[in-house]
Amino acid sequence: MKKFIVSFILCCIVFSATYAQEFLNIVPSNATVVVKYSGDNFSKTLPVEKLDRYGFIKNDLFKTLHFDKRTTIKNIGIDFGQDFYQYISMDDTCLNFVSLLNIKNEAQFLKFIKTNFSATQNITVKNGYSFMPISETSYLGWNKSRAVVVNSSYQNKESYFPYYTEMKPADTVVVVAPPVADTMTEVIPEEITEDMQQREDSLQQVKDSIYNMKWELWNQQQLMISKKQQQFAAEKIIEHSFSGNIISIKNDPGYQKIIDPSAHVSFWLKTESIFSQYSNYFNRGAYGILGSTVFQNTDTTADFNTAINMYFDKDKLRMESKSFSADATMNNLMLNVMNSSQNTNLVKYVNPGNIGYFSASINTEAMANYYYPLMKKYMANMYGMNGYSDVVDVYIDLMQIIIDEKGIAELLPGNYMFVMHDMKPQIVDYTDYEYDTEYNRKEVKKTRMELSPDFTFAIETHREDFMQKLANLPVKYAKKEGYNYKEKGGYYELAFDTGKYPIKSLYFIVKEGKAIVTTSKEVINITLNNTGFATDAETKSSILNHNYSLNINTKRLIEKLDTQLNGDVNKKIADYLNKNMGDLKMESNVKDGMVQGTTTLNIKGNHSNSLEFFFNMIDAINNIIEQDKQEKAKKLL
Repeated sequence: MKKFIVSFILCCIVFSATYAQEFLNIVPSNATVVVKYSGDNFSKTLPVEKLDRYGFIKNDLFKTLHFDKRTTIKNIGIDFGQDFYQYISMDDTCLNFVSLLNIKNEAQFLKFIKTNFSATQNITVKNGYSFMPISETSYLGWNKSRAVVVNSSYQNKESYFPYYTEMKPADTVVVVAPPVADTMTEVIPEEITEDMQQREDSLQQVKDSIYNMKWELWNQQQLMISKKQQQFAAEKIIEHSFSGNIISIKNDPGYQKIIDPSAHVSFWLKTESIFSQYSNYFNRGAYGILGSTVFQNTDTTADFNTAINMYFDKDKLRMESKSFSADATMNNLMLNVMNSSQNTNLVKYVNPGNIGYFSASINTEAMANYYYPLMKKYMANMYGMNGYSDVVDVYIDLMQIIIDEKGIAELLPGNYMFVMHDMKPQIVDYTDYEYDTEYNRKEVKKTRMELSPDFTFAIETHREDFMQKLANLPVKYAKKEGYNYKEKGGYYELAFDTGKYPIKSLYFIVKEGKAIVTTSKEVINITLNNTGFATDAETKSSILNHNYSLNINTKRLIEKLDTQLNGDVNKKIADYLNKNMGDLKMESNVKDGMVQGTTTLNIKGNHSNSLEFFFNMIDAINNIIEQDKQEKAKKLL
């Protein structure tokens, strides 16, 4: 695990591009995840020299990984001015996490590896590169300009239990007893003496010892197989990386179309291949209980390609996402799902000064139609269904005939709005227990302050008649079932016992194409009076022009949560976040034949850029925790 963490840490500290295209040449086309870290932009954003000055890296990270504290990131032999790639791939037996590094000083790099891993590992000189195992799961290949680190995990583990069953003796003799007359016979159980019980216990101990020995031998055998297969997979990847014998992802239009070369960091995911491959990985890791070919024959040519391009701007972290399918049919189905806009009547429930809101608008009818081809595709390849794809097609076609997509869309067109208006402290009763010196328990009634959320969830509907019937249904059974649910003249109230829950009441109303659940009586009144909150123009524009729109006022959220925090440490951390973290905003819509989205996290405080903010935040929180530990230690002296 330590070596896996090391591989991940290296990805964070290695950041244009003299060898950028060369490294992309050796990222294989069957990779399901590809991460690129831009060297020139990243190194300028947060210079390596500053990384060495962060206390948590040397005092905590290096200590956790058992690194020599004299190690400096600047002098580990890595060229921080070049791009750095990582990718995840799956072969027949292993899941592989691969890191591609540029080396500027081979001697420094080898010193770092040998000092912090193992000086006794054997180095094998191959054709143009050297190879060294650095743990049971991690392997390193390098030459004067490049290093390849592979963390490999074997997935074809076999179950011990079929093996154990096969090992049972086969010479058991089955004896058929003669017919017994139907007579009543008194059976006197044999008296078990102490000697007989001791012999039985001794025999059971011997059986347990034999079983445990076989189990241990089996595990050792599986471990040997795992090590062998992991090293074989790693050696193959490293060999191909240095020989160039790879079909590269650089020519994949699904990669080129959505990756921005100017991004500080970019993530690329092939979602359907991930689902197909990792389903098999899970099944094999579960000893094949679902069968050997759960999804291995799934056609992934209609893969959805997704990219997230990250930019560490001065005042914010910005993430741009893009998703599309190379298959025109599947892509059009996805775009049809997103071909929707929010109902203007739902916007008025977003109050000024809210803690946060989430607006979603999708085409429900298109979504229902989108699932039918997906169901055919995956069900036809599930275990036990492989030979019945025609039956699956007929079954799903029948389902499509029976299900009324238009009826579903009438009930729920696909427009939803959730608003967290506020959170206020509320006194809540609870039961505690006290014990006397004889450990006799006594119930004690106490009170405490809990946050009471003030929220609204509103949906659009074209079937007010059904929604009204649904809202009215509990009235008939309220008294019988013992809950307080009443019709209040245009709306319904579910009242809770005072002090039992943070929420006093839930209100329900169906009116003018809206079904609403809320804790706010004010929302009920504005709905009855056909009025609304004075939503600001920027929020209104974001909601109406995007399928998804989310905004969280982090300052208000942290201030509300601060009332529930105990201890100086938590309060100091909350205070730091409040002073340095800005609002979180997310938007997405259809653009250029793709689903595109933008997420931004604004930052405040004295930071050169948003990347430095994250490192400063980790360092500040770490210092707060360490200072608290030191103060507590002094009090104990």
